[in-house]
Amino acid sequence: MNKKIRALIMAAGKSKRMQSEKSKVLHEILGKTLVEYVVDALEFEPIKRIGVVVSEHNCEEVETVLGKRVDYILQKEQLGSAHAVMVAEQWLKDFTGSLVVVVGDGPFIDSSIMQTLIQHQQQSNLAAAFLSGIYESPPPYGRVIRDVKGRVMRIVEEKDATPEERKIKEVSSSHYCFDVQKLFPALSKLNRENAQNEYYLPDVIGILTGDGEKADAIPVDDPFLTFGINTREDFVTSAVELERRIIKKWLHNGVTILDPQKTYIDATVEIGKDTVILPFTYLGGKTHIGTKCTIGPFVQIQDSVIRDNSELSWVQINKEQKR
Repeated sequence: MNKKIRALIMAAGKSKRMQSEKSKVLHEILGKTLVEYVVDALEFEPIKRIGVVVSEHNCEEVETVLGKRVDYILQKEQLGSAHAVMVAEQWLKDFTGSLVVVVGDGPFIDSSIMQTLIQHQQQSNLAAAFLSGIYESPPPYGRVIRDVKGRVMRIVEEKDATPEERKIKEVSSSHYCFDVQKLFPALSKLNRENAQNEYYLPDVIGILTGDGEKADAIPVDDPFLTFGINTREDFVTSAVELERRIIKKWLHNGVTILDPQKTYIDATVEIGKDTVILPFTYLGGKTHIGTKCTIGPFVQIQDSVIRDNSELSWVQINKEQKR
């Protein structure tokens, strides 16, 4: 990576499909808000600054959560994903280099895949690169249109796709890396002549390739890397999968978890080696469990420090014992 890099998170959307008064990116899964997962994934060198596009209805709440970790960019009107990037033009004034653009409701991205995306964009001298996924039964995401040689030509949103285009199994994510000097001239050519009457960021890919620039997709094996949360069903799916990954991480790090399906561990928890977690245990918040502990069954620990070699379990006191 030999160019300057900034990252932009689109986080101004409301929670219409989730039927919630709370901004979507502020919903919590396993101890962290969705937007915190995304910021965590982008806090690595050489990304120097992270901007978050917010709206008037959620700016104060997002700032309360993220504090000074990021810069804030106000989007007064929500006119589509490309419009969220357009309002960051002043923030990007005089900036040359690569711009990572991601959604604030994608908790599965991590630093590794973001570094891969940036490296591909820079080393291949691309105007744009983005993550894609290949599905037997594609979700309702934009389809990646390639030419006969396999080169990416454009992305078409499912609502605007023809029946033949909907049969394409490769779908785009909402995670991009652009050459910022080529991005804004392409943004200026967008219109809202589509099913949702919005400025689509995916349309930029077709504009760039139509102008002779190169764009490419990186198909990923992990379908959750392209996953965004839009509904309560998506939220539950994400929570279950994130919990599975957290459990797997601790098993690989020397922790015994006897019944993963009956154990709940927040993403913010730390656990020492050779600790045993028994069923019906919930570990939440900024909890630190030492080494060689036995925790459970039927234990809930929140924002606590448990020393090495501790044993904590649920104790039932019946009427006879109280006398």
